[in-house]
Amino acid sequence: MIKYTPASERTLALFSTPFEQKLSPENRWVRMAELVPWDEMAEVFFSCLSTDQGRLTVDLRVILGALMVKHIERLSDEDTIQYIQENIYAQYFVGLSSFQIEPVFVPSLFVEIRKRLGQKGSARLNDLMIRQARQLKAIKHRRKPSDKNKPEDPGQGQQEQQSGTEEEAPVKKGELPGKQGTLLLDATVGPLHIAYPTDTRLLSEGRRHSEELMDLLYTSHKELWVKKPRTYRREAQRAFVSFNKKKNKSSKDIRKATGQQLRYLKPNLKILHKMLDKLEQHKHNVCWKHRQWRTFWVIQELYRQQEEMFRDRRRRIDDRIVSILQPYARPIKRGKGGGKDTEFGPKVNVSMSEGIAKADQIDFNAFNESSYLPEQIEGYKALYGYYPALVLADQIYWTRANRNYLKDRGIQMGGVPLGPPKELSKYEKYKARKRNNKRSEVECKFGQAKSKYGLDDLFTRLPQTIKAEINLIFLEINLIRVNKTLADFIFYVFFIGRSLLSGYSIPKDETRKDTAWTTGGRWMPKLELTQARCRTF
Repeated sequence: MIKYTPASERTLALFSTPFEQKLSPENRWVRMAELVPWDEMAEVFFSCLSTDQGRLTVDLRVILGALMVKHIERLSDEDTIQYIQENIYAQYFVGLSSFQIEPVFVPSLFVEIRKRLGQKGSARLNDLMIRQARQLKAIKHRRKPSDKNKPEDPGQGQQEQQSGTEEEAPVKKGELPGKQGTLLLDATVGPLHIAYPTDTRLLSEGRRHSEELMDLLYTSHKELWVKKPRTYRREAQRAFVSFNKKKNKSSKDIRKATGQQLRYLKPNLKILHKMLDKLEQHKHNVCWKHRQWRTFWVIQELYRQQEEMFRDRRRRIDDRIVSILQPYARPIKRGKGGGKDTEFGPKVNVSMSEGIAKADQIDFNAFNESSYLPEQIEGYKALYGYYPALVLADQIYWTRANRNYLKDRGIQMGGVPLGPPKELSKYEKYKARKRNNKRSEVECKFGQAKSKYGLDDLFTRLPQTIKAEINLIFLEINLIRVNKTLADFIFYVFFIGRSLLSGYSIPKDETRKDTAWTTGGRWMPKLELTQARCRTF
């Protein structure tokens, strides 16, 4: 049997739309629209805008929603506007009252939004999302038990740990909030969308920029020049292309090609200075805009760095330029094995608790993340109202100053204590290893941000927009985490309620591994539980 509808019957006039129906409340955009604190987030923009001057802005709810859609779907600025234009649920999420065919705003507005937000504004948006998660009970910090309540018998401790009561204890009503929660700290790098910076390629690119600047000066003031300044651009480009085509480049070939590009770039810079001096002498305005002046300054600094490293046969220099268009980017060592030991982008210091992460420090220069541990602890207290009960981090964080800081405030640490190793029982070693293994959660958060939400390839250009992009990525990850947590909680409550109505109850003794539910006064093994669950539904 063959089914086929002729093309003449597939017309726009005959296409039926489901717009007379209601939207599904189970859709992810509908659920997330109820979780975002829109009014509080809109106030962040109020400090960046004037209330009585300028033309009327686009609805701030639409702007905020479009930013979230962009990072959740990992779309470009143009594709985000098109996605909202095509998706009725996305239009509900951004706050439109009805479906519309026209685009919500022009894609170039995203750039201005990121400029206005910057690092501080985007960080405030993420803090508001974290506070909203606390109000929705998606973050439930619990207090660590006191030493008096710890069991002396290792076997008893194992049973309590299996039941889930030894690690955390709820805070009673009327008690002052003490140290609660576990804080995970780690740092990563957000690579920029730039080509891999080799010295020869950078010099060749700088030479081409110098030739463009030279041509711009010559064409704008032809009456001052007898003839066009002579350059060797064809020979220089031919030499670079022949070198770049080699599959196996020896160190001798690399040094020779680098020296050639240095010698081609040096006379171009001298000619540019002479042309600028002549324009100043005749009191003519230079036709360069700010972008051309900035490129001129960058290629001069690039030549100085490369000439110094070439002369001294060095491979390192302070504030090394790895991109002419983004000269603020710096090479940052990963400190891990693998194919790439260096990344080019901002370093991000992240703190995470209960699966909710925030970027505390973002800097294009490499920094020692251990120096920011007290600042992150105080930021945790300012956000939640209390100190964390436990801090887990890499070995680099456990300096003597940080150990003393945590000790003075009674905060536990997950690092190895100083001095000779203590003799621990097998259970104590297992407990410490299991506690320290929780540090992998923040690494999983980095993997999620890089593999799915674009932290591994940042397309924005300006420093303030890059920092805003990073904070917005963590904002969307937190929103998705809250949505998933609440959805799982609703399913759990629904399942428990259905099970209780069907005659199943939760046992009082939760220490046994092989049983989980009771029915008719007898223990039910896990295999029977699966079958009972199927019968319940």
